[in-house]
Amino acid sequence: MEFNRKGISEQVADSIKKKIQDGEYKVGDKIPGEREMGVELSVSRNTVREAYKILEAYGYITAKHGTGVFVATREHQIQKMTEAFFVSTDQIDDFFSVRKILEEWTVKWSIENSSEEQFRELEQIIEEANENLQGHPDYARLAELDHRFHLTLANNSNNVVLIRIMNFLIDLLSESRTKSIQIPGRALQSVQEHTKILDAMKQNNINLAQKYMKEHIESVERSIRENIETS
Repeated sequence: MEFNRKGISEQVADSIKKKIQDGEYKVGDKIPGEREMGVELSVSRNTVREAYKILEAYGYITAKHGTGVFVATREHQIQKMTEAFFVSTDQIDDFFSVRKILEEWTVKWSIENSSEEQFRELEQIIEEANENLQGHPDYARLAELDHRFHLTLANNSNNVVLIRIMNFLIDLLSESRTKSIQIPGRALQSVQEHTKILDAMKQNNINLAQKYMKEHIESVERSIRENIETS
């Protein structure tokens, strides 16, 4: 395989990434080691090592010590993207401006498409969060429940495009959310805000539910901004 002189390791990484995307290497597959891949692509072992580092940084592969290199799941890739995402003040403004709009539509479509069973699922998320707040809170679990509440709303909208966008947007600030939910009073406040949103949804009051959702997202934004500024 021929490569030009510019960024050979990056080009090798792109070549391997294409094999993954084309399904030649599937999730969970062990891919050739550095020496074998180097022979296959006619490049040095060091070049392959650098290419593997690039692919691992982007979440396409995972290296297991003493076992080999494996194709990672899509979830792992998203996690890596999230870890690598740097949020500036301007980006926070843009992020939450977009999220407020999307979450308000999410509430509307969720009200219009949800069954009693789906409302009950949201209630159970809130109930578990309330139980978790008693005693010594498990903040990782609280962050996960917060995540689930919003993604469940998106899933209930029955809008496939919205679901995909919301999955990506909510994942972007997962690390900041895990930290911010440990701010004294933040977890309780979120659960209370979720409860108000759900109560308005069960009353089929779209305007009120959207108002509560907008207030909730603005509240979360303030907490995350304060967390970033003090970290």
